[in-house]
Order: sequence, then C-alpha cells, then structure tokens
Amino acid sequence: MSGPTVQTLYRFPVKGFAGQKLDETVIEAGKGIPFDRRYAVTNGVEYEGEWMRSRSFFVNAVVDDMMKFTMDFDGHQLKLVNANGEEINLVPDDGESLSRANQAIAGFMQPVGVQPDLPRPALIDRGRNGAMWDYVDTPISIINAESVRAAGKAMGEELDPLRFRGNIVISGLPAWQEFSWMGKRVRIGGVELDVHRPIDRCPTPGVNPQTGERDIPVTPGLNEHFGHIYCGMYARPVSGGKIGQGDSISVTGDGSAAHENCIVANASKYAQWPRMAEVDGCRIDKQQTSIRLKAIGPWPLPTAKPGQKLRLHLGDQGWTSAYLSRAENGSYEISVEDSKTGDPVTARLRSGFEPGSSVVISGPYGRV
Repeated sequence: MSGPTVQTLYRFPVKGFAGQKLDETVIEAGKGIPFDRRYAVTNGVEYEGEWMRSRSFFVNAVVDDMMKFTMDFDGHQLKLVNANGEEINLVPDDGESLSRANQAIAGFMQPVGVQPDLPRPALIDRGRNGAMWDYVDTPISIINAESVRAAGKAMGEELDPLRFRGNIVISGLPAWQEFSWMGKRVRIGGVELDVHRPIDRCPTPGVNPQTGERDIPVTPGLNEHFGHIYCGMYARPVSGGKIGQGDSISVTGDGSAAHENCIVANASKYAQWPRMAEVDGCRIDKQQTSIRLKAIGPWPLPTAKPGQKLRLHLGDQGWTSAYLSRAENGSYEISVEDSKTGDPVTARLRSGFEPGSSVVISGPYGRV
C-alpha cells in the first residue's frame, strides 16, 4: 500500500482573498510558500509594522463576501477585482505601485463594509521575508483530504478542502491520522518540516470557495460530530527544497521543537489539541472497562488529575467523555461503565481496545 502524497498546493498572496493553485513550489527553511499571505488589508486597526493577529485584517472569519473578490497573480503583477468589478493592480517590490493601491483601497473594500469611524484600511506588504500567517511560528498549513471527506460525510455535505485554506492538501492518509504527527518531523517532497499544532478552525470553512456564500456551519459541525474544532496541522520547514503535486510524504522521526515552545500567545491550550494516544493496556470486567493510554510521539500528555474528564474522538463512530481514574508517570487510565442511555460510543469503549492500537484524545477538561 502506497503512503500519503501531495494532492494539491495553494498559496494565498493576499490574506483573506481567493487562493492560487500551484503545480510545484520551492520553500526555504523557516519560511512559507513564496508570496503566501505576503499582503493583507487592515480592518479597523493601525498597522504596527510587525506580525498581527488574523482578525486585524479583512478575513473570511469575520467579513462576509470576501470570496466574491477575485485575485490573479502571475508572479510579476497582482490583480484584485472586487464584487463591483473595480480593480487594484500591484507590482511586488514597487513602492509607488503599493502607494497607488493604498490610495484606492478604502473604496475598493466598500462592498464588504468599511467603518468610517475606524482607521482607514491599508494594504500592507510584509516583504519577501515575512507574511501574515495565522501563527507567527508556523508558515505552512497541511490539510488531510480524508479528514475533510470524513467531516463532510458526518455533516451530510460534500466539503471542498479549499474551504480550509491550507497550503498543502494531502491524500492517502486515513482520516485524522495527521494528529499523530504532532511533534514529529515529516518529509514532503524535498522539504523537511516540524509539525507543531493541530489547526483550530474559525468560521472561515463555512464559506463556499466557489460562490463566496457562508453556506455550511463547518466548525460547529466538527464540534457536534467529532467533539473538537480542529482540522489540519501547522508546520514549520526546517530544511529547504521543492514540493510538487504527487510528491511522497513520510514521517522521518521526532521534530526538534519542544512542545512548550509551540504554545504561542494566540494558540489554543495544549490540553485542547487532539492527539493520538496509544492503548497501553485494557481490562474488561462486569462493572467497567479500564483503558491505559500513553503518548505517541515525543510530546507528553498534558498534566492531568484523577477526576478530570478526557474526550475520546472515535471518528465516524462519534465521541464521548470519560473520567480519568489515574494520571501518573506520563500516562492516563480511564474507567468506562455501561451507559444508562445506551450511548453507542460508550458501548464501543466498553468493548475495549487492543494494546498497541491508537485513539484520538483531548483534554483533560474540568477541575477537581
């Protein structure tokens, strides 16, 4: 059986605007795909000259109809067209071109709403060595097409991976298996990347990339059907090279980043990140099933106490919570009793797991 491969590559030259499909690209260590999110349009804030959070800009998470604007970029000239057919043309690394674009940008953004009592919109250029990625430490986002397919099936919808605005869409990996890459190093084509965090989803995937309409509540659907709001992984290139469609993907070992250094200021809490755990033992008796879990990969399970809850995410079988009966020496133990309501997910847990198998977990949750 062949392993995962690159299905599609994308870059998004202007944050929040339509993306561009690529056949191949060259990536440098520590950087993203060239021109990806190099530009952004401020929304009601003054640009501070450094990286700023996504909601400082016109983005799909908070602004409707952004995907009704079009973008065309040939590597030498960038053309943006708004919903009224008005154009802005920009030549990279040309200060006069950027100045002209900024003279027109406030009127250009009017179709999606410009607040007159807030700072005027500005089209900013982070230059060739910077970009407005969602998180300052991870310039590459990876989307597993099988996870998107599984999410769509659970919601009764056909979801386009482009809704998730990732740079690298992969195929050939079982749904949600990408969570096992946390803390690992992967090789994609000629590039090695350290995989940091799962991607917490904002309202953006609810926007149809073809029509621009906000038509499917994807993020609430993830929470309802899977017990979390994550889809995809953030990564940082540690060696440069070329990536192209069809390139093979492999896990080469542990990454060099410590987990505590990947908990950046605007990231969700470490305990909330879905992760693969290995079943280290399982005991079934008449009253309950006890399941021991340990970390997969170099990063530890979050600190926990008995009495807190752990979420178990069983893919298309659903999800549930179970109390921790033990949390020590880097491992967890949960005890599962029969459900009084006939919950099928609890019934699945009650039947136990083979030692050495894996399960997606998150938590702990709650206080004791």
